[in-house]
Amino acid sequence: MNFYQDLRFGFRVLRKSPAFTVSAVCALALGIGANSAVFSLVNGVLLRPLPFPESERLMNVWESDVKQKLPREVVASGNYEDWRVQNNVFASMGAWRRDFFNLLSTETEPERFAGASCDPGFFTTLQVHPLLGRTFDESENEPGHDGVIILSYALWLQRFGGDKQLLGKSLRFQDQLRTVIGVMPKGFEYPAKATAWAPLALSGENKQRRDLHQLRIIARLKNGVSLDRARAEMATIANRLADEYPALDRDSGIVVNSMLDDTVGAIRPALLVLSGAVALVLLIACANVAGLLLAKVSARKREMAIRKSLGAGWSRVVTQIVTESILLSSLGGLVGILWSYAAFRFLVARAPAQLPRVDQVNLDWRPICFTIAVTVLAGIILGLTTAWQTARTDTGSVLKEGSRGSSGENAHRGILVAGQIAIATILLAGAGLLVRSFQQILGVDLGFSPEHLLTLRLVPEQSKYRGKNDLQINLARRILEQASVVPGVKSAAISTDIPLLDDSVYIMRFADHPNISPAEAPLAHTAAVTPDFFAAMGMRLIKGRTFTPNDTASSPPVAIVSQKLVDRYFAGRDPIGKQLEVVFRSPPEWRQIVGVVMDTRSQGLDQDTPVQVYTPYLQRPAMVRAFAPPLTVLVRTAGDPLAVSEPVKQAILAADRSQPVYAIQPMTDVISQSVAQRRLSLFLLAFFAVSALFLAAVGLYGILSYTVTQRTREIGIRMAIGAPRSRVLWSVLSNGMKLVLIGLAIGFVGALLLTRLMTSLLFHVHSYDVLTFAAVAASIILVGVLASAAPALTATRIEPVVALRYD
Repeated sequence: MNFYQDLRFGFRVLRKSPAFTVSAVCALALGIGANSAVFSLVNGVLLRPLPFPESERLMNVWESDVKQKLPREVVASGNYEDWRVQNNVFASMGAWRRDFFNLLSTETEPERFAGASCDPGFFTTLQVHPLLGRTFDESENEPGHDGVIILSYALWLQRFGGDKQLLGKSLRFQDQLRTVIGVMPKGFEYPAKATAWAPLALSGENKQRRDLHQLRIIARLKNGVSLDRARAEMATIANRLADEYPALDRDSGIVVNSMLDDTVGAIRPALLVLSGAVALVLLIACANVAGLLLAKVSARKREMAIRKSLGAGWSRVVTQIVTESILLSSLGGLVGILWSYAAFRFLVARAPAQLPRVDQVNLDWRPICFTIAVTVLAGIILGLTTAWQTARTDTGSVLKEGSRGSSGENAHRGILVAGQIAIATILLAGAGLLVRSFQQILGVDLGFSPEHLLTLRLVPEQSKYRGKNDLQINLARRILEQASVVPGVKSAAISTDIPLLDDSVYIMRFADHPNISPAEAPLAHTAAVTPDFFAAMGMRLIKGRTFTPNDTASSPPVAIVSQKLVDRYFAGRDPIGKQLEVVFRSPPEWRQIVGVVMDTRSQGLDQDTPVQVYTPYLQRPAMVRAFAPPLTVLVRTAGDPLAVSEPVKQAILAADRSQPVYAIQPMTDVISQSVAQRRLSLFLLAFFAVSALFLAAVGLYGILSYTVTQRTREIGIRMAIGAPRSRVLWSVLSNGMKLVLIGLAIGFVGALLLTRLMTSLLFHVHSYDVLTFAAVAASIILVGVLASAAPALTATRIEPVVALRYD
């Protein structure tokens, strides 16, 4: 019964102090809601198991090359075949590679669907069974018998209306008829965004190749086998293969990682930093409310003392205070749940497309339970803190002093405010470092001009163009002829790879070191480009010449290299006229270096610039003959690139209507997407830092206002005996700035320690960047002065006559 009485009394107390109630509820709602939203994201991305049976046993298996500084590399098919036979730690292994399927129709434009080519072990390892039909068998994984396909639930439902009669029917993908043999269950889209799966069907020769790395390998640990044991056995196999095939596997290793760790590893540091940031915001919110509660209870000490003198035990008083605190935090929690829903929707909507598992993130019972737990815990902590302060007060002294507080209480509130300033300093330092990093990233020299540049992509139909250089070259020429005459187009070019979208890496060797083995050969990021590529990209020629229409199959092979290649392999020498070869051939096909161009940031704005080699597309479209590489059409425009996107697309289709055109976007969008994850992290951490600073400023304002109210009589007496108003102003300001400087000093120490954890998120900025810390100090001091100014000015307006009557 006492609980219900305390609850009703608590409601009346909160209703009588609307300003206090709204302030406390909003502070708690901000902290609790932000924590719940970010926890939902962290739970969905980092903590939730992968959507496969016993997913903790699922592993990714990679090759590595210490000499080439490749800690994780896709796998050569010959090595994969040996791994399958020789290992004793995996229950099953499967191989897959990303693929795309062009669905052809006489009635509509061709449609392109992302998917994968995989072997039967792929589905066996994942232990996922089709909703309809079946998966592949071993016979269908052989060339000539691979005319089957499996569709995702989403593709089956959206493109074919969920027609169960589709099983057994043939669809034309590229120029090959494929029979639909299965439909996967709803939600299965592995690899990410896959909508169709076809047999890998490697030929006997390709199955044994150890120089062509193209497969991604998944494996399922046997029951009772640990990850460490699997790594040890695979290391033994790697050593065995290195001895057996020294030319290609001498420096190769085998890396076994948890599939979940591989999926979320890159985003983990950013999410952990954000989790720590919102936890600090919640801590500030709780400290802020604790300060408000201490002030509130201090004002009610006379009431509490009277209740005790009338027979109420301190346990009864403490229960009342804790009940009021839990009630307050519960209101904050309810508002926080609403705020968390809005914040969560914002996070998901702004999340970059490359954020792993973002499509699996939702607000479920875990974040809700987390919110409830945080709410109850906050209420108990705040209630006990204020109750403990109240319990330490002597009843007799309270009844003699009236409602005025003690210096001890002010000290406790001062500690809370200094703590808030310290936490805000840490968050501002982290946000400031991210801002500086982002500025550094945006300021890097791309090596090309992205403005007024449109990109369009297509994949030549393999059965029609594979191994047929003349057909690929003719297709490129027709596309350029059609696209170049579109109004608004200044120049057009084609490349097999462009910065930030493609990343083809091949081994190379130089004519002055012709006997180097493939295992020892350096790597180069390579693209075959048409003559106008460098002009369309806005790349600066440093030395020599660019390609011309005369660089064809009938002319001597040539190449253009990046400045980094020159610095690394021709330091102090003129590279023009030197010879290199990309992809080892017998006899060697040496290419003469005819030009040097600027380096481009091909892997990311925050990544090291790689060694780059460009070859003439009109000379040889593909580095590997048995493959027709994807094409990117580059169009430099006079105005808005999107204004000519549709005419250029139709021009490409006019060259060959069987090729779907996709990924139509300005190059500026490509760059923006490449930094989207950093931009989101920066925005969120900056938001949390500003919120923390605001809450700290409110806390500082509150304690100074309360102190001025307490000292009204003292201030009036001092002014009555001649103290100037400027001294009163300085007294209040100095009290506030002491708390600010103490909090700032503690915060700097914490920031210097904690920002080291952000090293992986920083780019060309030290975790102790002086400029950032100076800006943070200036911001904190400015906010502290502003928060202290209002109470200080209030103190100067106190009239001595009125103050002397103040109790």
